[in-house]
Amino acid sequence: MRRRFIYLLVCLPLCVLLVPDNSPFALSVPRAVPLVIPNEDDTPLPTVERMHELAQSDAVAFLEACLKRQMRTIQGYSGVLRKTERIRGKIQPPEVIDFWFTETPYRVLMKWREGSRGAKASLYVEGANGNRVSILSRLNIVVDLDPDGRLVQEGGRYSIREFSMRQGTERTLRAWRAAQQKGILNVEYLGRKPVPQLDGRTCYVLRRTCNPPEEEGVVTVQVAIDAEYWLQTGSELIDGSGQLIGSYYFTDLKINPEFPTDQFDRSALKKR
Repeated sequence: MRRRFIYLLVCLPLCVLLVPDNSPFALSVPRAVPLVIPNEDDTPLPTVERMHELAQSDAVAFLEACLKRQMRTIQGYSGVLRKTERIRGKIQPPEVIDFWFTETPYRVLMKWREGSRGAKASLYVEGANGNRVSILSRLNIVVDLDPDGRLVQEGGRYSIREFSMRQGTERTLRAWRAAQQKGILNVEYLGRKPVPQLDGRTCYVLRRTCNPPEEEGVVTVQVAIDAEYWLQTGSELIDGSGQLIGSYYFTDLKINPEFPTDQFDRSALKKR
């Protein structure tokens, strides 16, 4: 009975935990379904001028170019994720999360500064720990959960296995490609300009209007693509009444840093 009580005390608050999958963009598509993007090493990427043209005339080709660049040049990053989400019809408190990430192997460590809904930190390393996510609770106890299980899925819009900015671009691209094929893709290019929510970094900003609305009633999707790294560092999802569904901004980025050897060890959950 005591073990059951402790399990409920630790795990039930995690029902309201979202371990973001970053991703956090147009449609939630499982990471297990890869998006095929040609990535021949001898194929040159578009110039800055060409990217500006593509953003104006062919948003799908623009996103494809961004993914190619990411696949060739980005192995990992660290920074701060600032996000606000509507969960089960209610806007949750804004969250501020320090994060560390690598693409291969796929590893994510997150530590909440503000807005935690049940965890102080979380860690996922693909292929390790039975592919479970380790979560440091507010009681300073580490529990391991299935990232696709009910306790985690009921807490938010994306799982920790969908965290990366590359996956965010992939989800955006899937949705925009599908709309393009149906002849209903409507994207406005708002320009290459500083974005206040991203510390004033210059980004390509594109806004899509969805008609009919997409998953979760999304009508407006606005994305910011960092002009230096071609990473989708900002996203906002709005419903038909103008209400926020989710906003996600990756700030204070360090690209391809050299992480300590224990950065993604279980012990890192409790380190300050």
